[in-house]
Amino acid sequence: MKRFTYIIATSFIALLFLGVPFFLFLKERLNREVLQKSIDQIKIEQSELMKQVGLAPVERLVTKSEVWRPIQEQMKDTVVQVFAQISELDMCQPYKTPAQGSAYGSAFFINEQGDLITNAHVVNQAQAIWIQIPSLGKRIIDVDVLGIAPERDLALLKVQPADLEFIRKTIGHIPFLPLGDSDQIRRADEVLALGYPLGQQSLKSTSGVVSGRESHFIQTSAPINPGNSGGPLLNINGEVVGVNTIYVPGAQNVGYAVPINDLKIVLSDLYKVRILHLPFLGILYNNANDTLVEFLRNPKPGGCYITEVIKNSTLEKAGVRQGDMLYSMNGYDVDLYGEMKVPWSEDKISILDYRLRLSIGDEIRLIVYHNGERKEIVTQLDHVTLPAIRIVYPAYEDIDYEVFGGMVVMELTLNHLGLLANKAPGLARFTEMQNQVEPVLIVTHIFRTSQLYRVDALREGSTINELNGEPVRTLNDFRKALRKSLDSKFVTVRVSDNIARISDNILIALPFETVLAEESRLSREYHYQLSEMSKELITDAKISTAVTKVAQA
Repeated sequence: MKRFTYIIATSFIALLFLGVPFFLFLKERLNREVLQKSIDQIKIEQSELMKQVGLAPVERLVTKSEVWRPIQEQMKDTVVQVFAQISELDMCQPYKTPAQGSAYGSAFFINEQGDLITNAHVVNQAQAIWIQIPSLGKRIIDVDVLGIAPERDLALLKVQPADLEFIRKTIGHIPFLPLGDSDQIRRADEVLALGYPLGQQSLKSTSGVVSGRESHFIQTSAPINPGNSGGPLLNINGEVVGVNTIYVPGAQNVGYAVPINDLKIVLSDLYKVRILHLPFLGILYNNANDTLVEFLRNPKPGGCYITEVIKNSTLEKAGVRQGDMLYSMNGYDVDLYGEMKVPWSEDKISILDYRLRLSIGDEIRLIVYHNGERKEIVTQLDHVTLPAIRIVYPAYEDIDYEVFGGMVVMELTLNHLGLLANKAPGLARFTEMQNQVEPVLIVTHIFRTSQLYRVDALREGSTINELNGEPVRTLNDFRKALRKSLDSKFVTVRVSDNIARISDNILIALPFETVLAEESRLSREYHYQLSEMSKELITDAKISTAVTKVAQA
């Protein structure tokens, strides 16, 4: 009996230690089976729902690092750091030694011939440019600028022959990046920005998405900082879809890149010309409405109304006239606001932004209406027709000026407006396109020890209308009119006051003999070379004086 009781007790204890856990195990397993059945049912329902809306099931999530890592491994040595030694010309006192400085940015190879792309602003006014390739450390590789497209902010560089051979021997080849199709990118597409931010010596990458388009730029959330300029913006296939160009100080996740198709359009031209300007169409337009379309007896839905056509511009020569209504450009309908729907943008673009899709020699086909009459216009773009008053680029264009009579005289550029706007607010009128057609002469500087300064009637920022009674618009006009002083013995200047806007008819007169006498002194004091015109006038004046004395004797 005791033995039986012992067995029962032992079995009861075993049940306590083994049966309870076993029971819990069975309960847990049952719960898991129920949960799994629920999960399976949810998956089935989810799959059915996805099929109904046309979505495929995702097997697994791929992290960003898994997407970009193989691409970064393949682009070794394709992205380089750019260093430029800058000589910045003083556009108000151009006779001075240019200010020295330095700039840095990024660039990338586009072929095996050692050609690279960067931003125009990275190499603007550069006197010497070199790059450093990651595998070559701090070895300096000299490059030349083949051509720039400043309004597009693009520049084409080329490695010098000796360094090109060195790269091939050391690395084995010239690594380069394939150019993609920026027309295919859409909002939320993932992109990778590469470059050397803040002048750092090692390559950096930042990822983001395409936020959209702003003007003609690609806007991205990938951080772009100073030094990234000129680096590539890659798609998930490792193709270049943009050239990093602009960041917005104080803004977060807002950067801009030039679409790579803008480069493709002008790349062949950059091999041919030193500087390639944006085509100048030469029209001004305003928004229209249905009432205006009806008033002009034009068919609806209408187009933008052309308020002014710039003289000698491309479209003026082609036959576009003030009062025309533009309906179509190269097959793209133009709406009442001067915008068109194009396949490469999810939003409409303006006809001004469309110019970036045009290159020299391209054909332009327009449909315009004038008081109900339809006109088809076909013309070709040329690169000679540019507004007289525009931004100039001293490193790539000749800058002319004249120093005489205690003043520096230049043909007005948009560069001057930024430098003289505070002194001469009246110059603001030249920001309007209709006032940029004809050249204008401007006084950019007056020497403080000159006779002209003592007169205190002509100020820096004044624009010259007449010299010695002759209308003058160019430096050639100025030089020609100045010779009249040999006979009149006076120098007279009629100017527009852009400082206080008192008058457009201020007249200053100086004795020619006194002006000539101080030329040599002023050139020594202010360290400028006498111009050829000044030397000729001094020589001719001496001859004239000698002849007069002989005649009087």
